[in-house]
Amino acid sequence: MRKATALVFFLCASAAAAQTTGAKLVRQPKPVYPEGASQGQRQGNVNLIGRIDEKGKVTDIRLAGATLEAFIDPAVAAVNAWEFKPATRAGKPIDIAANIALRFRLEGDKRGDIPSPMVGDLAIFPADAAGKATGPDGYPIHRGVDGRLRAEAVLDVAPDTKPRSLNLSVTALSPTGKKVLFLEDVLQVKPGTKEVKIPFTEVIRPDWEDGVWLVRFVVNNADAGGGQFWLAGDPEHYHFVVSGKPPQSAGSKSGRAPQPGKPAPPKAVRSPKPTKG
Repeated sequence: MRKATALVFFLCASAAAAQTTGAKLVRQPKPVYPEGASQGQRQGNVNLIGRIDEKGKVTDIRLAGATLEAFIDPAVAAVNAWEFKPATRAGKPIDIAANIALRFRLEGDKRGDIPSPMVGDLAIFPADAAGKATGPDGYPIHRGVDGRLRAEAVLDVAPDTKPRSLNLSVTALSPTGKKVLFLEDVLQVKPGTKEVKIPFTEVIRPDWEDGVWLVRFVVNNADAGGGQFWLAGDPEHYHFVVSGKPPQSAGSKSGRAPQPGKPAPPKAVRSPKPTKG
């Protein structure tokens, strides 16, 4: 059997402020497992970024990483059909950032046997100086007010019978290409493990630029997906847009990601054309 599952990163709500809520998923069609990948026993993840708008639709969808190119179109097609109750601030609907992961998994003994580590979950919250979340996942981070951002990530790995170590680095890329190192660590993975939790916080620096920041995970010198967060000095009056040069591919046709040290902007993706019959 084969199964494609979707994991949404932005459904956590917070009572930090009255009438402040995160986006709530109300309709979630599942992605279709591509036949060729199924027959080839291929499994993996797709990381997408975008925004959930004031009407509860996912827009500006872009590719942040993919294990296999064949998974991308069905992932985008599914997410385009999702519907949300939009996030609110002071009771009014607002746009928020969306980090979305979709897992393509086969049933049976080989379930979870992915070719390389890949982000399977990433939530990024505004946080106080102690690192405690002060708003829902996907909310704009208020520079000068929020002391930190809080990230809660899950890295999917293929299960192994032996313990192992994985070298991890997490970097953020500013809207103008400034790179900031968030985390360097050696992950100790126990036998049989399929997921590794990676929580961390980062101080918001006063010189950080307003806009959309990309977050990249690199494991053992190979790209492992990523996501985004939004930063603004005045979030209530800042309209986030995707800007800059035309994006490059986040992976080649073989499904490989860009080389570490040269993180590519996320690739814009279009909805697959419906097939006849």
